[in-house]
Amino acid sequence: EVDVVVVGAGPAGLAVAAEMAQRGVSVGLVAPDTPFVNNYGVWLDEFDELGLRDCLLHEYDDALVWFNDEDPAEGIGLGRPYGQVCRRRLREELLKRCERHGVRYMSGLVDQVTHSENDEPSTLRGSLARFDDAEMDASTALDAEFELKARLVVCSTGHNRDMLRYGEGPPPGWQTAYGVEVRMPDHPFEVNKAVFMDFRQSDPELEGDAPGAEGVWRVPSFLYVLPVDKDTVFVEETCLVARVQVPFDELKRRLYRRLKRMGLPVEKENIIEEEASWIPLGGTPPVAPQRTLAYGAAAGLVHPASGYSIVNSLRRAPSFAEAVVRGLKAGGSVEASRAGWEVLWGDEPRRQVGFYQFGMELLMSLRIEQMRNFFSTFFGLPKDLSAGFLGNDLSSSKLIVFALTCFIQGNWELRALLLTHLASAGAGVRLGQAYAYPALRAMEAAKRKDASRVPAEALARKAPPQEPNFSSFAKDLGAAEKQGMMPGFQGKDWWAVGSMDSGGNGSAAAGDDEPSSGKARDDDDDAGGGGGGSATPAAAIGGPSDGSGSVSVTREPETSMAYWSDGSAALVVTSAVRRTGLTSSSLYGESRRKFMPNALLNLAGPKAVPAYLTGEMPGDAGWDPLQMGAQRDIMKLRERELIHGRWAMLAAVGVLTPECTAKLSLFGTPGQHWWNTSLVFDGANGIWPSLTYLGETIPNEIVWLPILHLPLFVIAESLRTGTYTLERFAHLDRMYPGGKLFDPLGIGANVSDEDLAVLKTIEIQHCRLAMIASFGFIVEALGWGAGPLDFLP
Repeated sequence: EVDVVVVGAGPAGLAVAAEMAQRGVSVGLVAPDTPFVNNYGVWLDEFDELGLRDCLLHEYDDALVWFNDEDPAEGIGLGRPYGQVCRRRLREELLKRCERHGVRYMSGLVDQVTHSENDEPSTLRGSLARFDDAEMDASTALDAEFELKARLVVCSTGHNRDMLRYGEGPPPGWQTAYGVEVRMPDHPFEVNKAVFMDFRQSDPELEGDAPGAEGVWRVPSFLYVLPVDKDTVFVEETCLVARVQVPFDELKRRLYRRLKRMGLPVEKENIIEEEASWIPLGGTPPVAPQRTLAYGAAAGLVHPASGYSIVNSLRRAPSFAEAVVRGLKAGGSVEASRAGWEVLWGDEPRRQVGFYQFGMELLMSLRIEQMRNFFSTFFGLPKDLSAGFLGNDLSSSKLIVFALTCFIQGNWELRALLLTHLASAGAGVRLGQAYAYPALRAMEAAKRKDASRVPAEALARKAPPQEPNFSSFAKDLGAAEKQGMMPGFQGKDWWAVGSMDSGGNGSAAAGDDEPSSGKARDDDDDAGGGGGGSATPAAAIGGPSDGSGSVSVTREPETSMAYWSDGSAALVVTSAVRRTGLTSSSLYGESRRKFMPNALLNLAGPKAVPAYLTGEMPGDAGWDPLQMGAQRDIMKLRERELIHGRWAMLAAVGVLTPECTAKLSLFGTPGQHWWNTSLVFDGANGIWPSLTYLGETIPNEIVWLPILHLPLFVIAESLRTGTYTLERFAHLDRMYPGGKLFDPLGIGANVSDEDLAVLKTIEIQHCRLAMIASFGFIVEALGWGAGPLDFLP
């Protein structure tokens, strides 16, 4: 029995074991006795601060970047030295520290961790592992079983999630890379400079009528180079982060095509080492606190926006160990686990990681030209900001300064991307939740009835509470392929790529027979496992939309509109539409009316109208100055615009009607406005107050109407969105459900496709006008206390 057992012997596991043993507790380490398999790239100044410079294999005076083919041939220097870690030296140094402080080691695999109630010791069961042959792996090297007792268990198993509980939330992003160390006599790369990011000679986007071009775009990737000597170089094709997992064979093809265009073909006989890696980034953090502690990648210490983690894990080990050991000595294992989780996932770390994850989600949405634009701004920031962001050194308040500086120094395209990303329903809300975490945690704590009791639990490696990450990888890739996605591409609605079925491990292969572990430029611990959960696709990417609201002139005769409407208003509507003189050909398609005359658009050039505005949607005039539809699911944005617009039309009527009745003294008194409501305790209703509006007392019977309407509204909206389903409503269009229930006047019933297309455009134009008007009413009321009709005598 020992005080602490650390499961996992990667850099993070060895570092935290040594730090804890140095503080006077007995520490055991359980893991297979295998070398580090990952290549680690680090910034020289950060590694030097850790006292580990002797563990570097190569040092580079500078790191170079190229954002496009017009950049200088010599590259753009970042003015920051870079280094490649020697895996053997780093492991030997960390093992020496463990030995020096008395860490006891057992070569084995932990299968199960059982925690007793409250402060009783935990039990670890597993199998001893022997690796007599370098070719043996964990599945064939198992020997006798073992059982250990420990007051505290620290899981440092990289991205293997089996021994920990994680919260529910969005799936992770994925960083994927494929590289080779190759003999390349007299290669053009400077031996004393690393190539950090090279976007030159990238594969072009699919355009025009190319197969698969509709609705998808190529996930950006770049070249990463570490010269070994003048005749040997390590080259790697890296996808920084994407919602889809780019298969290794696709990255391999990209790498070879890029090098060939650069005049550097790779010959198979010259390859010294071939490496591949995939790293889950972001996703849901571990449940905190929980009895099993975590450290390194298992604790979510991988930078969500860059994949860097080794320096962060090594640097934070002393403070983490200090808090855990202090808690262990003062209050036992329960207090120690709480103290450890507070260091890892307290208020400030959550705000920081929330911001980094916001950046990760932004990067996942960028196409290659947008990514080039972003990084040209990023590396042009003051060095303390860009370096601090990459190194997890910026506080949550400093990260706000970072964001504002990006916004100020960026061009208008980048500013629009940042604003639309912040305003998005997912990313912006999650960022707000991260910064509001202290208040949210206090509310959650208030709900708990008995926080002092710590229940028993058992976590098993062979029966993980989460789906194994490689299964998630394979399943997501298989689902993307079923949706018509080519390897290395994702759709504009990129969050829809994922598993068709959240259960099971899936049968699709990961697109390559390479092992999942291998090379990771800066990963921590094991190179496999970790992430979990996947989004459920709403529709086939690039396929036809069955409920998007876009107009199709060849609409099927049996739709929700035809099924639910009797057409009583069809003649009136058709007559009104035709009096407008509008036709679908003037409102839809390439020849539609746009926001400027064609003569001016021709002078502005082909980019005046964004390519993603194709004229399929009602009200599409080619106008999107903030580029909101560039990387978003544009149909989701349209649905939100339409619903908000309909509310705004009701609001406009709801403002103007009481303004008119008060001004004409029909209901209310002159000088009263639409917002003038109050509760009056006049004793007329006993202890209950009277409700007044516009100075008039509202009868008690009417007060209950909005209360009764609320559940009806919830039911109707649930049926529309599909949150609650009934077979009779199962096939309704989300934006234009129609029928007697949703179109009681029959406005859209039995009208021609031509007239229906014009009606949809008329509606969205009125929606936009009403939203502007409603906003004006609110500003007028808040700023001057005036109503919209005050200008009238």
